[in-house]
Amino acid sequence: MDHKGSSHDTGAREPTAPDTPMQSALPRIFAALALSLSIACGIPEEEHRAALRDAEDLKLAVSAAQRESAERSKRNAELEELFEEQKKRADDLDARHTSLQTRLETVEAELEFYARTKGDLEQALNASQAELDQLRRARVAAEERAEQYRRLTERLAAMMRSGKLKVSIRNGKMIIELPNNVLFAPGSATLRDDGLTTLDEVADVLENFDRNFLVAGHTDNVPISGKRFASNWALSTARAVEVVAYLQKQGVQPEKLAAAGYGEFDPVAPNDTEEGQAKNRRIEIVLMPALDELPAIPELNDPS
Repeated sequence: MDHKGSSHDTGAREPTAPDTPMQSALPRIFAALALSLSIACGIPEEEHRAALRDAEDLKLAVSAAQRESAERSKRNAELEELFEEQKKRADDLDARHTSLQTRLETVEAELEFYARTKGDLEQALNASQAELDQLRRARVAAEERAEQYRRLTERLAAMMRSGKLKVSIRNGKMIIELPNNVLFAPGSATLRDDGLTTLDEVADVLENFDRNFLVAGHTDNVPISGKRFASNWALSTARAVEVVAYLQKQGVQPEKLAAAGYGEFDPVAPNDTEEGQAKNRRIEIVLMPALDELPAIPELNDPS
């Protein structure tokens, strides 16, 4: 037979993918067909049989190639399924990791809050304990002061009944008040004999009393007319100094005594009546608070 009409174009071809087993077997198929045609056209029987054997072998090769291709397709499908499973597992792990990270951050924030709250509570507890201790000390000190005042009042009771002095609490301080007419003559800073007797009794009480004392002189608002003192201030101060000196002489420790003159500027009654003026002319012995009775002074911030 004339096969010229089946000649292939020898021109340039585009690149093709590698041959599969089936494609590799095609030349043998064509060869077998050609051999069959050759026999039909008078080719010897031995060559015809050989062509048949080749065709059978080719058939077996094609079947094997088909099975191999099917197995590969199945394996590829299994690998794709496994890949999807692994990808899904990885996505799940990422999501779980993100959730755990968020939970960890939440727990850390809660722990920080609890630690800060614990510190605040401990600080508040310590502050409360310190305040409680301070209140206890203040109560004990107040009880001790009350007992001292009670004893002092008991010892001064006879003088209070005789009108030589008064005991009062003013501005949180205990005050022994001695009228000027008991101690001094009008316009004078010299102690009278009756005044000396009164101060003897007062000194006997104060010398054993654990307090500091401020002796304060006071006058009414009537301007002074004598030449010795320039003002009521000067007169009140001179009288206070005179009382301090005499108390020291009678045994009161000098480091417990101080003198001050207020003139007419600290009245206890209006000066528009003679009775009010008489109340304002007085000597006061003020029992000063102890340092441990004063409120605590907060620490100043360091300006630096």
